[in-house]
Amino acid sequence: MTTSQAVALATPPVHRAISVFSSEADFAAGQRLCKALTSSGLVPVAYQGEGNMGNALIALDMANRMGIPPIMVMQNLDVIEGRPSWKSQFILGALNSCGLFSPIRFRMVDLGVQEVERVEWSGPKGNREKRTVKAKIHNQTCVAFAIEKATGDVLEGPTVSIAMAVAEGWYFRAGSKWVTMPDLMLRYRAGAFFGRLYAPHILNGMPSADEVLDIAEFKDITPAAEAPAAETIAKPAGRSKGVHAAMAAAKAADKPKPKAKPAAPIIEAEADELPAHDEDGVLLDDDVDGDAERAAGADDVFGTDDDDDNYDPA
Repeated sequence: MTTSQAVALATPPVHRAISVFSSEADFAAGQRLCKALTSSGLVPVAYQGEGNMGNALIALDMANRMGIPPIMVMQNLDVIEGRPSWKSQFILGALNSCGLFSPIRFRMVDLGVQEVERVEWSGPKGNREKRTVKAKIHNQTCVAFAIEKATGDVLEGPTVSIAMAVAEGWYFRAGSKWVTMPDLMLRYRAGAFFGRLYAPHILNGMPSADEVLDIAEFKDITPAAEAPAAETIAKPAGRSKGVHAAMAAAKAADKPKPKAKPAAPIIEAEADELPAHDEDGVLLDDDVDGDAERAAGADDVFGTDDDDDNYDPA
């Protein structure tokens, strides 16, 4: 009689996706967890403080669904133009650690210098013009592939090339990394395409941050500063007039001047002859000798030379 001993293998507990928005109890528990996260300086600024509690709750919900720590989601989730997106290195890490595939590898092919074309459209809607732009580049292709563990099949993602980056407008975009580090960008984009094709549930259907940056059209919405009124600008003393000031002065000179009103006629009235009087207003007598003496005294206002000689300061 033979006895067989069966070895029981411990199965790992199945992760249950819990949403913080599924019930009031889960929502209250999620808020308590997020309060500790938002008070930490290790999380990005978009999750710090009570004002960003909503962002932290969404990150916590995504972490629960993916079965990863919330801090990992916060550190690798970028919001660009209102669209959440994963960092490219996080996508590769999530695919390699999901257990569905072997580690992802890349097949690179160098095609040398080639001439590629890009179609551009310009003009208003309804009257757009088509223009074909040609450029010479060093073209390369990249394919991400891995072995599926369940079937043993080799899975290959879509082919990504520098010619594709030019045709899609990624290559010549302002600040593009395709020009400075094409090998890395090829691998990042090929890995993101592989993940969206074979494991969209791991990435929650979200694109990579590099894709969003290549596609998004950024517009400056900063309001323009209002120019101060011309009357409030005080020019420094002695500063020469500018062109606008000279033009304003010329326009003012060309304007017809208002006619001056005729001045009132000046009427010269003849004053009555006053009686004889001295400079102090004292009437003079008819005495001729008195008039002569007073007249002589009036003319010699500063006195005689003898008076100057007898001047005594004391």
